[in-house]
Amino acid sequence: MSIGHNKHPWRLAITIISLSLVLGFSPTPAANSQAPGYVEVSAGSFHTCAIREHNGAAGGEAECWGRNGDGQATAPGGEFTQIAAGGYHTCALRPDGQVACWGSNRVFEYCDEFDCYYEDTRQATPPAGVLFRQVSAGLYHTCGVTLEGNVDCWGHNHDGEAADRTGSYLEVSAGEDHTCALRSDGDVDCWGDNAHGRAEDRAGPFTHITTGGSHNCAIRQADGKAECWGGDGYGQSSPPDLTFAQVSAGNLHTCGTRADSDWPYWVVCWGYNFYGQVKQAPDGNFKQIDSGQGHSCGVTFTNELHCWGRNDHGQATVPTFGGPGVSFNFEGFYPPVVAEPALNAVKAGSVVPLKFSLGGDYGLDVLDLGSPASQPMDCTLLDPSGALEPVQPAGSSGLSYDPTSDQYSYIWKTEKAWAGVCRVLSLRLADETEHRIAFKFR
Repeated sequence: MSIGHNKHPWRLAITIISLSLVLGFSPTPAANSQAPGYVEVSAGSFHTCAIREHNGAAGGEAECWGRNGDGQATAPGGEFTQIAAGGYHTCALRPDGQVACWGSNRVFEYCDEFDCYYEDTRQATPPAGVLFRQVSAGLYHTCGVTLEGNVDCWGHNHDGEAADRTGSYLEVSAGEDHTCALRSDGDVDCWGDNAHGRAEDRAGPFTHITTGGSHNCAIRQADGKAECWGGDGYGQSSPPDLTFAQVSAGNLHTCGTRADSDWPYWVVCWGYNFYGQVKQAPDGNFKQIDSGQGHSCGVTFTNELHCWGRNDHGQATVPTFGGPGVSFNFEGFYPPVVAEPALNAVKAGSVVPLKFSLGGDYGLDVLDLGSPASQPMDCTLLDPSGALEPVQPAGSSGLSYDPTSDQYSYIWKTEKAWAGVCRVLSLRLADETEHRIAFKFR
């Protein structure tokens, strides 16, 4: 998702509304910020990219962080005027109108007992010789508005999401497997997969369009209110009755910058909140915001950059000028627990082994202070609430490492009083990444 231009993608099951206005920091994961120096940010699936301050030049250098398995967080050199982080690729606009892309050029198909298979779709290969004024990266496809006002798309086109459009367009937004574009007359055209009605056109006039995983939002010209349509299982399409300067649709959540005179450009978010992407936005005067798969980022009017929400790949940890610190290769949790969105059913008062690997032995000082911790959670909405409380290990075992399996283990002693409730377990590592698991106690 980028500067109100490209919102991102992703498929998850949905239920009902959870709306939260955000006016301050929450405990974990804390919103991460950087010293002044950014002019635009784009939040992808599991990585983030931003453009640095350019001191009056035509563009600034790109900087990316987070998951980089396909090179999506390895930005090329040179200057850019706009950036768009997608599912596993990134595209950015040069000052001369050319588009540069990096990262994955394929779509995952399936794995069998012998190998995994992919389809080459070329979402990171922009058309040669075409100049653009805006670009948007979706999950596996990319679209841009040409200098002539047409929409050119490339990449995965299984549902027609990468079909070109001829006309007079001002802005395009590529989602999971659908696309929407704002016409010069203020109407919105959408195409691609129409699950939940997300690919339906919308009569305006609007001033801005953004697409997410299964929903879209636009700002009405008449009153500045947000109008959303598509999937609404977590309330991601149910905006508050406020005036917005910009909105950004993520996977199952949406964020916007307020345009009210009382609270100018404060961030408001609504929808799915398992990772704190709704309730943990910082207070500030933001000029641009972008929502990704489970995290969001924003740039203030003083060019400070803040990110909050899902941070299992460091996508919400803004780099510091001092360079990267310690970084672990977290390879996921091992049975008997499984990661979100599944609810792990366990008996209250029992012990739960939390097993994970960091790709090697880094000693036993790999947990952040106060980690692991847990907090109450709504069993239907998967919406955590209340303060995080450090958990207790079974006996004096604490954290251990088994060199034979290359696995760390923490034996969690649950409480008998938790019978009939749900809680989220947060494992925060010393590299500032956070990994969450949902539990339902019987």
